[in-house]
Amino acid sequence: MSGYTIKMEPGDFQVSEISEYAKPETDGKYTILRIRLTNWETNHFITELARYIGISRKRITYAGTKDKRAVTTQYFCINAERIPERINIRDCEVMERFKSNRMLNLGDLTGNEFKIRIETDLSDEDIMNRYGRILNEGGFWNNFGIQRFGSIRYNTHIVGRKLIKEGFESAVKEYLADPIIDTEQYRLDLSREWNYREFIRKFPEHLQFERAMMHELLSGKSYGDAMDVLPRSLKIMFVHAYQSYLFNKILIERKKLFGNPAEVVQGDIVSPVNSYWNIDENRLIEVDSFNTERIRTLSGEGKVSVLAPLIGTETKLQKGIPGEIVQSIMEEEQITFNSFKIRDKPEMSSTGNYRGIRFLPINFKIPEPRIIQFTLGKGIYATTLLDQILE
Repeated sequence: MSGYTIKMEPGDFQVSEISEYAKPETDGKYTILRIRLTNWETNHFITELARYIGISRKRITYAGTKDKRAVTTQYFCINAERIPERINIRDCEVMERFKSNRMLNLGDLTGNEFKIRIETDLSDEDIMNRYGRILNEGGFWNNFGIQRFGSIRYNTHIVGRKLIKEGFESAVKEYLADPIIDTEQYRLDLSREWNYREFIRKFPEHLQFERAMMHELLSGKSYGDAMDVLPRSLKIMFVHAYQSYLFNKILIERKKLFGNPAEVVQGDIVSPVNSYWNIDENRLIEVDSFNTERIRTLSGEGKVSVLAPLIGTETKLQKGIPGEIVQSIMEEEQITFNSFKIRDKPEMSSTGNYRGIRFLPINFKIPEPRIIQFTLGKGIYATTLLDQILE
């Protein structure tokens, strides 16, 4: 038998951000806080932190988002003159505080260190043998983990799909209630009647965003206005989640065709990678008949990674098999590149990007029985690694 579970206590999943962007500077404009949080989802913590300081949450930025059921150490950037010396918020410990002239933005990470307690029937030796076999077969597939799509309600990508294909009303309703995935009676009741006046009272107080959306609709505002009650980072996350869903489908097709994430074919786009397997978006190389063998050698040496698109308005269809994969998935989803242009809310549009399809961890080890420790580059999911080793 194989498979695994992560124990349910927050301390059983620990993650600490590594950022080369957060550097102390004398008389800096911004205050950087490195905070250890227990059982806090990033967006909800920022709302609470802004309330505690007495500022708009728009004045707080961050380098990366983290799930709730964990102990996380994260960087937050505050653009405010007066910040209390002590941050007295539950399950929150300020580890470091300094000034900087550089505002931190989402993605300003180098990587993340993980320490995870698991339950599995595999022995530690079995785990290390599986890990070694994957390395010999080209490394790990860099698909997005389930957290990208909603660890509590698995529909973030569905909201994104409905947003770009059907519009704001369909997306807002999906955010509020989905009878296929939801089990709470108040969501199920709402999905049958869409009587906001009756059911807003049944939504718990902690569901601030859902209640705020319904308040907007009850006041006569549009579904687009209701969407605007959400933080911009959350709104764009819907589109990003759908792009991530499409990316995962691309990887599934590549795995069927090639079996090895290190495989390079004509039409691919590759990028140099650093020791964390972060790509260099300014050095994209197209694979053609002249450089295929050279790039295959570099891939085998772990110096480059094949990329796949996060489809957006400026994505260019690749040649050869890579382009055929993307085209077939877009036809199946009934979308075009221009689908990712949201005319009424351009801030939610996405031009697209690239992501490496492959990664290797740093310092993978088992320091104690059933505890796995390793470091990954930014945007690489720990559960993606564990799934490939343990399932």
